[in-house]
Amino acid sequence: MNLIKRTTEILNKHSLCNHCLGRQFSNLATGTTNERRGIIIKEFSTMNTVIQVEENDLSFLQILSKSGGELSKSTLRKKEYIPEETQQCFICQDTLEHIDDIVDIVTPTLEEIKFQTFLIGTILPKEFHEREKKLKEEFDVSQTEFLKQEFNRIIGKKIAQKLAVITDFNAPEVVIEINPISYKFNTRIRSLYIYGRYLKYLRTIPQTRWPCFKCKGKGCNECNQTGKRYQESIEELIEYETIKITEGEKGVLHGAGREDIDALMLGNGRPFVFEVVAPKIRAIDLGELQMSINKYASGKIEVTGYRWSSKEELRDLKGSAETTVKKYRAKILFDKTISNGTLTKIEAFFNNKEIEQQTPQRVLHRRADKIRKKKVFSVECLRTNDTEIEATITCDGGCYVKELISGDEDRTNPSISKIAGIKAICKELDVVEVRKESN
Repeated sequence: MNLIKRTTEILNKHSLCNHCLGRQFSNLATGTTNERRGIIIKEFSTMNTVIQVEENDLSFLQILSKSGGELSKSTLRKKEYIPEETQQCFICQDTLEHIDDIVDIVTPTLEEIKFQTFLIGTILPKEFHEREKKLKEEFDVSQTEFLKQEFNRIIGKKIAQKLAVITDFNAPEVVIEINPISYKFNTRIRSLYIYGRYLKYLRTIPQTRWPCFKCKGKGCNECNQTGKRYQESIEELIEYETIKITEGEKGVLHGAGREDIDALMLGNGRPFVFEVVAPKIRAIDLGELQMSINKYASGKIEVTGYRWSSKEELRDLKGSAETTVKKYRAKILFDKTISNGTLTKIEAFFNNKEIEQQTPQRVLHRRADKIRKKKVFSVECLRTNDTEIEATITCDGGCYVKELISGDEDRTNPSISKIAGIKAICKELDVVEVRKESN
C-alpha cells in the first residue's frame, strides 16, 4: 500500500482530524495512538510533497492544511501562502478533539461514587457510523479500531488515571454512558447483592412493600395519603439501615418464597437476597450492617447469616422457591370434637401424599387460576383441647397450607378437613423451617 497515495486520495475528498486519519491506518505502526499516527502521516505527507512536487504546485499542502496539518500550515506560511482554514472532521465532527472537556464534565459526578471498576459506553448518532462505513468502503481501508471504540478507550484511560480506577469489561461496578455530541451522560451503578435469612416476629407486616389497592401507591384518603396498604414491610425494615450505609437509591428484597402476612417466620429463617440499587458506597462491613438492622427492627424482624451474593444466586434463589421444603406449625380449629383415632388417621394419610391445589380463592385476584400438584411429607398432630390441635406440617414450597387444612371448598384435594370429616380452619400459622430439599 502506498501510504502517501492513499492519504492523498482520502484527504482530497474528506477532511479528517488526526484521530480519524490515524484510525484508518491503525493496523500500521502499532504501539502508538491513532492521534499520534495521524500527526505523523500528515507530517510525512507534507515533507514528501515539499520534496517531490513543483514549487508552484502546493495544492496538496492546502488539502493537508484543511485537515489541520500543522506542519503543512507553517510550510505554506514560510512560502508566503495563506493556509486553508481547518475544516470539521468528516467522521467525528471534531468531537474527538474535545475529550478532555467531556472528562471534566463527567468526573465530578463520579467522584461522589466510591467504586473501583468501571466501563465506558459511548452513544453516537447513527450518521457517525454511516460516515465511517462509507469511507471504509470507498477507500478499502482495513482499520482495526472504530470510532466508538476509540471514544471508549480514550475517555476510559483518562478517567482511570484521574480517579485511580480500572476498566472492567465483564462486571463493572459503574457503567458511564456518554453522548459526546450533547455532552450529556448517564451513570449506571451495578447493584449490590447481600444474602441472608430473616425471621419475622409480627403477624401484621408483609414481606415486601404493599401499595394501596385504591390509589396504586399515589396516596388517597383510604391509605392516609401514604400510598401503602401496610405501613411497614420486611423489605423496608431491612432497607432503612442498608440505604443509610450504602447511600443507594432503594432496596429490593428477593425472598425464597413468602409467608402470609399473618404468619410468623421462625426457626432458621427464610433465605433472601437483598438488592441495593445504585449504591454510592460499596465497601461496607456486613456484620455491622446486620447488627444495625437488627437494632432498628428489634421485636419485628431479625436478619442472620449476612454475606455477599450475586445476581446469579438471586436467580437461583427465586427459581428454587417452589422446590424447597418447608415446615409449618399450625393451630387448627375443628367444628366439633376430634378423636384421637381421627388424628392418627390424618397423620397416616398425609405421609408422602401428593395433593392437588387449585389457586385459593383468597389470592385469585393476583394469581393465575390453575391446579398445582404438591407433596405433603408429614403431618404431626398434638392435641391442645377437644376441638383444637397444633399440627407440624412438612410439605413442598408453594403449598398453600391454610387451604391444605380447610380444603377451600374442595379447591384443595385431599385436605385435612376432608380426611377428618370435620370442617377445619387454620387459626394461626408459623413457618418454622425452610430448607432446600427433604432428607
